Amino acid sequence: MFIALNGFVEAKFIVPNPDTIIGLGSINPITLTFLSGLLITSVLIVKKVKSALIIGIFITTLLSIPIGRLYGDASAINNGIPTLVTWNGCFSAPDFSLLFSLDLLGSLKLSFIPTIFAFLFVDLIDSLSTFIGIAEASGMKDENGEPRNMKQSLIVDSISTLISGLFGTSSGSSYIESAAGIAQGGKTGLTAVIAGLLFLPFMFLSPLISIIPSIATAPALVIVGVFMISPIANIKWKKLDDAIPAFITIMMIPLAFSITQGIIWGLLSWTLIKLFTGKYREIHPVLLVIDFLIILNMIL
Repeated sequence: MFIALNGFVEAKFIVPNPDTIIGLGSINPITLTFLSGLLITSVLIVKKVKSALIIGIFITTLLSIPIGRLYGDASAINNGIPTLVTWNGCFSAPDFSLLFSLDLLGSLKLSFIPTIFAFLFVDLIDSLSTFIGIAEASGMKDENGEPRNMKQSLIVDSISTLISGLFGTSSGSSYIESAAGIAQGGKTGLTAVIAGLLFLPFMFLSPLISIIPSIATAPALVIVGVFMISPIANIKWKKLDDAIPAFITIMMIPLAFSITQGIIWGLLSWTLIKLFTGKYREIHPVLLVIDFLIILNMIL
């Protein structure tokens, strides 16, 4: 639901509405192009065409070229530029000014501890929830229904986050958009290696990325949402002490626009419901520790 909502928002099909919080955007060349791309991608997926998501992105990009040139105006969603597909050249030198630009000793002040803890907690919960979601989408679970190789995944995630910090980039954490690659059949570490290698040229060819507008990738996000929604069938909906926390989690993630917040309120509600209904034996001690850290994070 969160990924699909991102897709609808990127295409301005869903927009802020002061009366209803969010609402349907206007039907214009941009949203019509998005809907066309969504229909084309859906048909390709249903027909089991290989690389359907990539083909859908390519076709939607082509459909976006006339916007701002022959009809419509994309200024409202494209930083004041009337055309949706723009050309800014091919080459752009990367900025290495933040490489190893850090003050490690200066960051260890007591006043920074709440910030460090908040970053650590959010990154940990976000990574855990991402791994769980990806494991559900790929079916890579063990005999107990738990994500396979969770420990190794978290180690890689933490090392990647550490290295990205040293390199001065945004956090190199796991991303839920990996479900798009899984949907196309990529379920091994080789998929991530190839994806990483394909990113390298764009350190120097980043202007080429601007050719692909956000509405071209938006249909793919909606389709990925479809792929990932199926595990909710496994929720024991008639067992309300499980169903209510699960529902709170499902709703909070898109409404709070945060996977972390959804997981947090799902865990807290699950613990409290079990506690006050006398099912405290189902509460694992580790969960109590996590709940304590959640509350501590809120206070800090």
